[in-house]
Amino acid sequence: MRRSNIRLLVTICVFLALFVLLLCLYSDQNHYLFSQKTNSYSIDLNFDRKLLDKDYELDLEDEDVLVFLHMQKTGGTTFGKHLVKNLDIDQPCECIKGKKKCNCLTRKQTVWLFSRYSTGWACGLHADWTELKGCVDKEMDKQEGLHRKRRFHYITILRDPVRRYISEWKHVQRGATWKAAKLYCNGRQASLEEVPFCFEGSTWKGVTLEEFIKCKFNLANNRQTRMLANLSKVNCYNGTGMNEELRQRLLLESAIENLKNMSFFGLTEHQRDTQLLFQHTFHIKFSKDFEQFNKTHSEKAEHKVTEEQISLIENLNALDVKLYKFAKRLFEERVKVMTEEMNESESTPVSVIESKTGEEHNEGLGVREQHNETLDYVEELFKEAS
Repeated sequence: MRRSNIRLLVTICVFLALFVLLLCLYSDQNHYLFSQKTNSYSIDLNFDRKLLDKDYELDLEDEDVLVFLHMQKTGGTTFGKHLVKNLDIDQPCECIKGKKKCNCLTRKQTVWLFSRYSTGWACGLHADWTELKGCVDKEMDKQEGLHRKRRFHYITILRDPVRRYISEWKHVQRGATWKAAKLYCNGRQASLEEVPFCFEGSTWKGVTLEEFIKCKFNLANNRQTRMLANLSKVNCYNGTGMNEELRQRLLLESAIENLKNMSFFGLTEHQRDTQLLFQHTFHIKFSKDFEQFNKTHSEKAEHKVTEEQISLIENLNALDVKLYKFAKRLFEERVKVMTEEMNESESTPVSVIESKTGEEHNEGLGVREQHNETLDYVEELFKEAS
């Protein structure tokens, strides 16, 4: 009888040990499994004319308001400054040296631009689509002191996911945390149980890329997809109660749908065409041309990113990779339509996207060639310009 009990106890212990081991392995490889699942999700890259040729006659003196959704490390700071300093309109923003915010008011003293450099982080630090949709109108009521009818035009900038991720790591390594972000959804902020910090102490300064990649709670992972999606569709930051594959699919579908419905989006890698498309879409011009910075000026680093690390980053950002592929194709098609329309009245082409220089020639490369180009770029990222 005793031997039977011992055998039973040993069997139970072995079973429990195997269960715990499998659970740990699943958790560690979750990003890999997830990337395989998302690879099976195809995205429709056929666009109708209405989606390609967005056209708005802005009346900023009346109901139209530009709302800039600023995602971290996408070049949003530069674009945001263009909006407050370089728009050629009747009532441009009034920026006073030494002040962080500019006054972007119409003759009626109503606000025509909702952004970091105009209204400040009124809906929270780097507020996402979910936060802005539930907040902008109320915050504008507060700032204007009245409730009125408004027609919001959401705009944003996207960036190549691997390059954006590397840039965010470098920024965090220098001491940034974005701990003040509200992560507000369905009437409450995300809890620390739902989104734990990746670090102890006040910052994550000095973090290595390996450490940055290993934190499974890192909000840098698929940041662009998450910030463009309606998080209410996936129970916000609560990961329980929904199959993970379904959750990720819903996030990507929502992000793509919201991007399609935005009045405008640009790409960091295509500054000149971003400017031209904005001007063509809204019929307002910038007084200063955008500049293309092909190399990021980052601090000197000995660390070199390996192919394995690049692959890990791509897997961790599988949703963003698909989202960016969609955004890039839509952006290019919009630029082509714009070019056709503008060339009817211009003697020379207005777009530079057709020239296939720099980033533009990636479309014709295979996966391995694109992968190698990313490696080359990342190596350059860690070299300080002499």
